[in-house]
Amino acid sequence: MKKVIFIAIILFYNTFVFAEKQPAYIIGHITTCSGLINNYPADSINWFYRMQHKVIQFFAYFLFYTQTSFDYNLKNRQHLFVNPYEYYSGIKRIDEDNSFTFENIWISPSKKVICEKIITFDRLSTDKRIGVADKQYIPYAFGNFIGINETYPENGQVGLPTEKGLYNIQLYINGELVSITFFEMKD
Repeated sequence: MKKVIFIAIILFYNTFVFAEKQPAYIIGHITTCSGLINNYPADSINWFYRMQHKVIQFFAYFLFYTQTSFDYNLKNRQHLFVNPYEYYSGIKRIDEDNSFTFENIWISPSKKVICEKIITFDRLSTDKRIGVADKQYIPYAFGNFIGINETYPENGQVGLPTEKGLYNIQLYINGELVSITFFEMKD
């Protein structure tokens, strides 16, 4: 009897504790460009000249899952009981978040922050859907730009990219680093 209970515990543990939670989004495209046309990059470049360009545009495209799968990962559960009404009705659980905070930080070659923008996206706030491989996603494009010769404080810009060299742009979602891209300033 002890062996049967032990085997049942091992199977339960392997089935539920190691079950991976589906990520909330897929990163589709990240780039720097000189501008957007119809909310999509007009080009894709990573070097900018002070006399030729006016702005540096950061663009990141995401696909958010339309539904989150019910989380059976017991490490993330506060209790073992699964409420059938909650599961089958689709009611949002307290620990299930549909809101995503984007933090976009631009860093100079000397490690100075020249721009930081924070915005929040709620995937339930849009009716747009896109179908990919028999699954439904909510598309979302995050964009931010800085001026080369003038600042745009409404975008979080606190300084100009005055240094020559390699800058980096970091993107965090809900405090987790999800991408880094680079661009170079030239004269």
